[in-house]
Amino acid sequence: MEQAEDLEIIVYAAPSSPSFQTIVLSAFDFEQTLDRLKQAIAAHDLWLIQEINPQMLLARGGYAIAPARQLFFFHARYVARMLTVDPAALPEIPLKFVVMQMPDGSVSVRYCTVDSLLGRYPGLADLASELDAIVGTLIDAIR
Repeated sequence: MEQAEDLEIIVYAAPSSPSFQTIVLSAFDFEQTLDRLKQAIAAHDLWLIQEINPQMLLARGGYAIAPARQLFFFHARYVARMLTVDPAALPEIPLKFVVMQMPDGSVSVRYCTVDSLLGRYPGLADLASELDAIVGTLIDAIR
């Protein structure tokens, strides 16, 4: 891995606020935010499928960014329900939180609403609403 001084520092642009995303500012620092989200995912009997570290990956490519993680989560029981209604929706899962430390030191969590992902498929509006409520309780862990 390259030395930190050899990395090109990426200066973030001002982020947009797309209507299909929810943006929440965490009341906690970066590591506490990650820990609290992972604990909430487990407490709601969901699976943390993967944690991706973009900071590490960009460093491999010669770039330095502030701390960032992507948390992918879901559970087989929801996949099974989805498949019985419309298997075409499978590419929309797992669900994902993007946790980023911003240049001002604040920590933001971004995610696509489940309704924006699943609500456009026939018969999945109820499941989308149920999962949006669960995601809301996960986010409560960082408020």
